[in-house]
Amino acid sequence: MNCLKNLLFITALIGSSFANAHEVWLVKSAKGDDIKLYLGEPGEPESGDIIARLKNAQVFVNDSQSTLALTQHQNYWLAEVKEQGDVRAFIDDLWEPWKMEKTSEQEADKLQAAKLFAKAGRQDTKAKQELEFVPSKANGNTFTLVYKNNPVADHAVLVQTPSQQLKITTDKKGQLTVTNKEKGTYIISSDYPVEGKAVVAGNQVDSTYNIVTISFRVD
Repeated sequence: MNCLKNLLFITALIGSSFANAHEVWLVKSAKGDDIKLYLGEPGEPESGDIIARLKNAQVFVNDSQSTLALTQHQNYWLAEVKEQGDVRAFIDDLWEPWKMEKTSEQEADKLQAAKLFAKAGRQDTKAKQELEFVPSKANGNTFTLVYKNNPVADHAVLVQTPSQQLKITTDKKGQLTVTNKEKGTYIISSDYPVEGKAVVAGNQVDSTYNIVTISFRVD
């Protein structure tokens, strides 16, 4: 069953919009002393055996070499947070690389793999991962989507508010502004495919499918 779900996900990822793709996202507790890591469609977490695939996720605050210990629960992984600052997560072995859809029968098989990035909080105004939403000022509502420190302009973004989903496009500077009049958790997400040979989780692939989220709470 898990293999079937994995295949269905990959088919959906290649053949449909990002809104139907899986992602990971982080949610800090109100006190900020623990963090939950989720997997699923935007705001709809998976549970059970499916999230066991997150066992190798790297969750950290200030240093990617100093990761937090994670424990699995029914529909999330939990870590204790002792440092101040935004919390980030990264995983590149959630799925095995898959064959990309061919444009012709003569085309050689090409492999694609996924990298997933997440961040909880909006204090840091500099990116610490390859793909990240960066606030223009600490705790601000305007964000720049950056890939390797370069803005990603005119790009589709999904905003999950406490009550609805909104589709937004970044402007020429790679920026978007979120209106946060509602109390609750906001999740901003996007995808960014990158062509070119790369090694992802030890696998040689022809392109990389990057997925990123940022979450923050309004009280």
